[in-house]
Amino acid sequence: MSGDVKLLGIDIGASGSRARLSVGGQVEAESEAPSASVPAVGFDRAKDALQSLLTDLGVQRVTPIDAICVGSAGLSLPGVEDFLRGELAAYAGSAAVLVVKDVMLVLPAAGLDEGIAVVCGTGSVAIGLYGGRTVQIGGWGYLLGDEGGGYWIVREAIRELLRRQDRAVPRGDLASQLLTATGASDLAALHRQYYEQPHMPVAWARHAEVVLDSKDPAASDIRAVAARAAGTLATDAARQLAAPEGLPVVLAGGLFRNQLFRHAVSIAVAQTLPTADVRVLPDAPVAGALRLAELAAKRAKSAGPSFLE
Repeated sequence: MSGDVKLLGIDIGASGSRARLSVGGQVEAESEAPSASVPAVGFDRAKDALQSLLTDLGVQRVTPIDAICVGSAGLSLPGVEDFLRGELAAYAGSAAVLVVKDVMLVLPAAGLDEGIAVVCGTGSVAIGLYGGRTVQIGGWGYLLGDEGGGYWIVREAIRELLRRQDRAVPRGDLASQLLTATGASDLAALHRQYYEQPHMPVAWARHAEVVLDSKDPAASDIRAVAARAAGTLATDAARQLAAPEGLPVVLAGGLFRNQLFRHAVSIAVAQTLPTADVRVLPDAPVAGALRLAELAAKRAKSAGPSFLE
């Protein structure tokens, strides 16, 4: 699309949010804010974060926007989609508003219409798109799954340290590194701190980098198991889709900034999907929100008023 078409894309993750405003096909402004994910921070803080994003973009309620796409974590929680639509209604006017799961932004951000997105951040999930079908693998949340995600990695590290304590063997480098990162005075304090914050996966996931970079033998084992779990997400998605050889697999999420983890997952995927085109997302997922907003604007223009009713 060209001219003065104005598009708004928003990516809401469990640990942060990002928005981009595009005018005439060019990104005019970008903003970041704390998470606006309702399950992560609650409705009030989510509203504040969303307003901060829009204010920093310079978007006002009278701004004519042709389409808005928001991808959000925690969208399955009742009321979240209605909350987002309600907050954006004053900015959208008659514009098309598309609300999707945040993982759905990855493939569009990579410029792909089909493929498999493997996302490892606080949790882990895969989305596969092929032949008009969509499948989701994993993404069960930290209580039931999310193997290979940041919270899972840190939890496994703490478990290993507690096992070492029970066996009265040296704590190793991993203990000193995690104690420093968390500010805990000793392992007992770390144990207590963990149970004082049982429902804060984001807070624990931020220490995953410490585990992934540790030279402790247990950390290497945890990294390997996490990588295999991420590889399994891609494999299961490909099987459910009956995907052809060479279907792209896009790795996205904060954990893939870690070179060791990125390399291990690439190898894990190649072992079960040897012909897959494995790549790391080259742009932020919010780019996918803009691409989906553009497609929504095109559909609205071609369909006429009934598309917006």
